[in-house]
Amino acid sequence: MIDLLAKPYVGKKIDKIVGIDARGFILAAALAYKLKTGLAIVRKKGKLPAKTISQEYTLEYASNILEMHEDAILPGEKVLLVDDVLATGGTMRCAIDMVKKLKGKIVAVDFLMELTYLDGRKNLKGYKVKALVKY
Repeated sequence: MIDLLAKPYVGKKIDKIVGIDARGFILAAALAYKLKTGLAIVRKKGKLPAKTISQEYTLEYASNILEMHEDAILPGEKVLLVDDVLATGGTMRCAIDMVKKLKGKIVAVDFLMELTYLDGRKNLKGYKVKALVKY
């Protein structure tokens, strides 16, 4: 699975892999190791120890706040965002917005699985989106 996720990026410059709380951490950490690059994480509010930026997002049934360290992404860094499931796209959109606040350049947005019937790609327009498995 990690080899398949990494394949399009082998030999390309990726400065950071961003993984989203919590299963996305597993994918992002393994992918960062495979691609020999940095790792940054996005967590639910109050879970990170240093200074953070935050972003509120709305799901179809609730709202929430995600955070990432304010120094996790440096201006101009090339970033690949990774999570386990693309459902409505709200969580990933929130993470994208935080990376953009930090002036990172988004290379792509990758998922292990996509639930196509929820049409989450519509929230990720303008970005290269890939999922290994689609349901």
